[in-house]
Amino acid sequence: MSRILFVMLHPGFVRYYDDALQALAAAGHDVHVAFEVSRTKLGEDVTARRLAERSPGVTCGSTPERPESVREFLARGDREAIRSGAPLASSPWSREGREEAWESLATTVRLLVDYLRFFDPVFAYAAALRARAEKRVPQVYRRWIRLVARGGAAARTALAGALSAVEYTIPPNRTLEAFVREHNPDLLLVTPLVELGSQQVDYIKCARQLGIRSALCVASWDNLTSKGLIRVIPEHVVVWNEAQKREAVELHGVAPGRVAVTGAQLFDPWFEARPSRSREDFCRTVGLDPGRPFLLYVGSSVFIAPDEVPFADEWLAAVRASADPAVARLGVLIRPHPANARQWQAFDASGFGNVALWPPIGTDPTAPDFRRDYFDSLYYSAGVVGINTSAQIEAGIVGRPVFTVRAPQFAHAQEGTLHFQYLVGGTGLVRAAASLDEHVRQLAEIGGGTSAGAAGGEFVRWFVRPQGIDVPAAPVFARAIEALARLPRPAPRDAAWRWTALRPLAFVLARVARALAEDRPLWVYAIRPFVTAAVRTWALAFRIHEAWHRSVTSGLRRTGRRVYCVWYESSREARKRMRRATRKVAAAIRTAGVAAKRLARRAEGAIGRVVGRQL
Repeated sequence: MSRILFVMLHPGFVRYYDDALQALAAAGHDVHVAFEVSRTKLGEDVTARRLAERSPGVTCGSTPERPESVREFLARGDREAIRSGAPLASSPWSREGREEAWESLATTVRLLVDYLRFFDPVFAYAAALRARAEKRVPQVYRRWIRLVARGGAAARTALAGALSAVEYTIPPNRTLEAFVREHNPDLLLVTPLVELGSQQVDYIKCARQLGIRSALCVASWDNLTSKGLIRVIPEHVVVWNEAQKREAVELHGVAPGRVAVTGAQLFDPWFEARPSRSREDFCRTVGLDPGRPFLLYVGSSVFIAPDEVPFADEWLAAVRASADPAVARLGVLIRPHPANARQWQAFDASGFGNVALWPPIGTDPTAPDFRRDYFDSLYYSAGVVGINTSAQIEAGIVGRPVFTVRAPQFAHAQEGTLHFQYLVGGTGLVRAAASLDEHVRQLAEIGGGTSAGAAGGEFVRWFVRPQGIDVPAAPVFARAIEALARLPRPAPRDAAWRWTALRPLAFVLARVARALAEDRPLWVYAIRPFVTAAVRTWALAFRIHEAWHRSVTSGLRRTGRRVYCVWYESSREARKRMRRATRKVAAAIRTAGVAAKRLARRAEGAIGRVVGRQL
C-alpha cells in the first residue's frame, strides 16, 4: 500500500476531501494530513478530528514551524505580516538568518507574480481581484508593477520570466525538506497552492529535490481563476472538470497531459441526501407559513458580498411589491453564509411578513444538524436566489431553479470573476436578471408552487460529474490518487547549475527585498548607511570608554585593597602586642594581689599570737 502526505493550508480544506480520504484509508493506504495553519473560526479543527476518528488509516498533524513573519502571513493573509519590518531573529549569516531571508524573498516574489497576473487582458474586469492582490504587495513595489503592466504583454512576460528565475534560485527550505524526507511518501498532495503568496510552493520544491511525485488538488471552483498562480508546477494537477483543465493549461501553463479530471467530490453527499422531515415540520421549525411556497436566499462570502443586508432589503421590497399576487405572497427563508453571518444581525424581517432567517446567527457549522437543515431548506424551496456562491451549484444538484440579479454593488463578484460566467453561461444553471424588475418577472414562473424538476441538469453533468451523472466523484478521485501513488518515483532534481550560481546574488536581493518591504520612503535607505556608520562609531567609542573606565576603576580598586590590607595587617600586629602586654599586667596584678593576701594572713596570725601571750 502507498504512503500519501497531504499538505493543506488549514483544516477547513478537509471538507473538500473528506469522503475521498476515507476511501483511500479504506483501501489500505496510509494517509497523513498536515496543516500549515491551525484554524478554529468555523470549527475546522473539529472536522479534521472527526476524520481521524472515523478512519484509522488517516492521521492529522501540523507542518514544521516557519519564521514568525511567515506564520503571521499564513494565518492572517495580509500585507502587514510581511511588511512589519521586524528584524531577523538571527544573524543574517547564520543558517536561521539565511532561511528567514530566503523566506522573505520567496514571499515577496510570489506576491509580485500573483499581482502581475491580474493585469492580463483576461482579467480586464477583475478590478476587485487585482485590488485584493495589490493589498498584499508592499507599497514600494506597486508602482513598478503598474509601470511594467502599462508596457504591454511583452513587458509583463519579461518581468514574469525574471520573477520566475528568482523563484528557481531560492533553495528548498531545509526544515520542510527534512519533514518530507521523514514521512517519505509515495505521493505528496498539496492544496490549495494558489493562495496569494502561497508558501506551499516550498513543498513542491522539496518533493523535486527528493525525487517524490507531487500533485496539486484543486479544492474549489474558483481557485484557478481568482487566486494566485501555480508558480512551480507539480507532476500532476487534479481538477473537477474540463473547464478547470482549460484554466490550468491556459492560465497557469500546465501541460494537458499532467491534468486529471475526476469531478467535484465535494458535492457527492447532495446527490444521495434525502429530507429529514416533512415540509410542514420544516416550515414550522424555521418560522414560515407551511401553506405557501417559499424562496431560499443563500448568502455569499465576505469578498463577494461584504454588505449584503441592504441588498436583501431591496430585494424583499421588490418581491413584495410584485404585481403578481403569487410572487408577492412567496415566503422567504434567508440562509447567511457561515463565514459572513455577523452582518445579518442588523437584518429586520418583521416589516415583510412570512420571512425568516435560519439558522440563527452563531450556529455551529460543524453540528450534525447544520447540513441536514441546509438540505431541507434547498429541497423544500420553490427556487433559490443568490449573488455568487457555491450554494447555487448545490441548488442545481437538488433540482431547484436558481436566480441572481446583476447588481452594480456586486459587479466585482459577478462580471469581475471568471467562475461566475460558468453559472450564467450557455450551460449555466443560473438565470441572471439585469434588474430587480426583470428578476421579479422571472420569479413569476415559480410563484404557483414548488419545482422539483431537473433544473440545470446539463450544468451538473458538465461541471460537477463529468464522468457521468450517476458516478460519484470521490471514488474517482481516490482511484486517480491511487494510480499516481503507484507510478515510479521521478529522479531527484537538484536546481540547475545556473540557478545555483545565481544564489549569492539572489541572497543579496533577499536582504534588499526585505528592506524594501518595510515600505519606508526612499530617502531612508539613502541615509541608512551613514546612520549605521555613525551608530557603529559611537558604539566603538562607547566600548573603548567602557574598557578604559573599567581598567582605571579596577586599578584603583586593587590599590585600595592593597593599602587596606597593609593597614589591616599592621594594625592587627599592634592589637596583638597590646593584648599580650595587657595580659602580662593583669597577671602581675593578680600575682601581687595573691602575695598581699598571703602577707596579710601572716601578719594577722603574728598579731594574734603576740596578743595571746600578753594576756
